[in-house]
Amino acid sequence: MSAVAKREVLLYAPHTVVPEGQSSAAYRAKPPLSHLALAGPLRDAGYGVRIVDAKWDRDWRRTIRESVDRLACVGITSLTGEAVLDGLRVSAFVKSLRPDLPVVWGGWQATFAAAQAVEDPRVDVVVRGVGERAFVEVLQALETRESLQKIAGLNFREGAKPVATPDRPPEGIDQFPPPAYDLIEPGRYILSGPGGVRMAGTIFSRGCPFACDFCLDSKSRWFGLSIDRMLADIEFWIDHGANHIRFYDGNFFLGRQRIVDFCRAILARGLESKFRWQATAVGNRIVQMDDELLALLKLAGLEQVAIGAESGSDVLLSRITNKTTVENTLEAIRRLTRHGINQYLFFMVGYPDEPEDALELTLDMALQAKGLNPDVELFMNFTTPLPGSEVFRIAVERGCVEAPRVFEDWGRFDYTRPNLLPISRGYERRVKRFQRFLGLAFPPPAGEGLAAGLKRPVREVARWRLRRKHYGYPVELAAIDALHAVRRIGREW
Repeated sequence: MSAVAKREVLLYAPHTVVPEGQSSAAYRAKPPLSHLALAGPLRDAGYGVRIVDAKWDRDWRRTIRESVDRLACVGITSLTGEAVLDGLRVSAFVKSLRPDLPVVWGGWQATFAAAQAVEDPRVDVVVRGVGERAFVEVLQALETRESLQKIAGLNFREGAKPVATPDRPPEGIDQFPPPAYDLIEPGRYILSGPGGVRMAGTIFSRGCPFACDFCLDSKSRWFGLSIDRMLADIEFWIDHGANHIRFYDGNFFLGRQRIVDFCRAILARGLESKFRWQATAVGNRIVQMDDELLALLKLAGLEQVAIGAESGSDVLLSRITNKTTVENTLEAIRRLTRHGINQYLFFMVGYPDEPEDALELTLDMALQAKGLNPDVELFMNFTTPLPGSEVFRIAVERGCVEAPRVFEDWGRFDYTRPNLLPISRGYERRVKRFQRFLGLAFPPPAGEGLAAGLKRPVREVARWRLRRKHYGYPVELAAIDALHAVRRIGREW
């Protein structure tokens, strides 16, 4: 790497899902929040910043080619899976134009596989963990030709020698500038839905005090924004046409007084009439909330809580997390439903060394949840062994997964399909058919696009299948898929 005197930075947000999922409106509507957070400190330090979001900026090669001679650095974030492949593709293109241009990676994947990442010649530096301060220090050191060894939280190469500096202490996020929203087109990131819903997304905290074996954000110190900063962010999205906002915090509901103050601030500004909001919680936190607090949350516009249910097996839950039990999650559904607040449950299936009955208990729990609240939304994904997680260690130890030999190998993982070797085709088929039949048995307003006369019989057959746990010979699914195919061909003609 050679030092450069340029003062512009290009931040690339790679695709995080495989190509067949990249046209989804919901996927495209998630803003590049980490890049927006980095941009403020970079600009305060005198750097110009451009964000290239793969979801929208299809002609990224042209954008990079036109700006490459002005750049001091290209920054790329990373999650496990497709983002690694896409990010490396962009890194290679940058290096083909300017081999001397530093490419700096950050994000969870690069943080926890940092030593492996800098073995790849397309990656020059990895900023581990929170990057607002470290990224600026890296650029300043490159400009002045100082050693990066004085900067905490980095992995890089000096010649052929890999170097890792000590971890950087965590910092509160209130001391950094607000997201640089002027660098994006906000309307792109507002998702239109039924009933006039216009959904935006943001985040107000970092870290998580819970200990979950599958997560990279657990067992870390929690930091939250001030109430004033939160309200300013909400008002930004309202001013740009949003009437619903999803908070992407790993755990929003930490600290009763903070929650109360937030709700009262919303009410004091009259914002409850302008937007509804969704946030993430764990079951045992909701169970601890009394009726007074739940009523206040509802009054302040809370419409849905996303809950990490994880599994229907208490035996498995006791191994992998300290944040919930099956009964806590079910009781959270009861309490929230009673107050008119809907839920969205996340489950993961296909853990390494999971109990034999874990999948069936999870499917049973999903049906229990629907019995308590037919409107509850459910999402199941296959466990992805993230670098540095306990799940990854166990999976490698049990021979359930081959450890990636090079950084690029992390791109093969995909949460929409099994990632562990013992998961059979039958297991995968059962999960996917269950989800499909569940959607037919409890259809959302838009449903499967079926004719009115077909909706009720299809729903009843699907509920019969769920009660009997009979997912074989799904002729009705084949018929529905054929109907959709005929409609698609008709539209194309």
